[in-house]
Amino acid sequence: MSVSKIPVVVETLLREIEERIRHLKTKQFTDEELLLLHSAFGAVLQRAFEVLEKYPTLEIYSTANNTRILIEIKGDNDRCYRVFPRINFCPCQAFKHQVLGKKAQVTCKHVLAARIALILDKIVENKITQDQYLMLLQSMFESED
Repeated sequence: MSVSKIPVVVETLLREIEERIRHLKTKQFTDEELLLLHSAFGAVLQRAFEVLEKYPTLEIYSTANNTRILIEIKGDNDRCYRVFPRINFCPCQAFKHQVLGKKAQVTCKHVLAARIALILDKIVENKITQDQYLMLLQSMFESED
């Protein structure tokens, strides 16, 4: 069984863009970067930008010394999804079916929106205790009814 190299290529692309933008005052993608991102993510990129258009800043919850971090993204019907920075996992149904099941997409709009918000510094940070972090983490895996 061969392992896809696409996630590695996509992660490399995101890291290179992040490195270029990190020290800039005006944090924005170049046209070339947008084309590369669209080539890698397709329609998921558009959906991620739609999330960020509706919710321009994302909430980050972090414990002391940033040892544990969760990013909160609002999805359809204002449902909140929490993802880990730079980890390709989301508890949403699209991730379960399109990424894990069909392997039709590299990621979901929530994970990509979180990564874009981090790159463009469109975040609001909230410090929380370990217990609060564990409560948020537990809520990620409660059943979707």
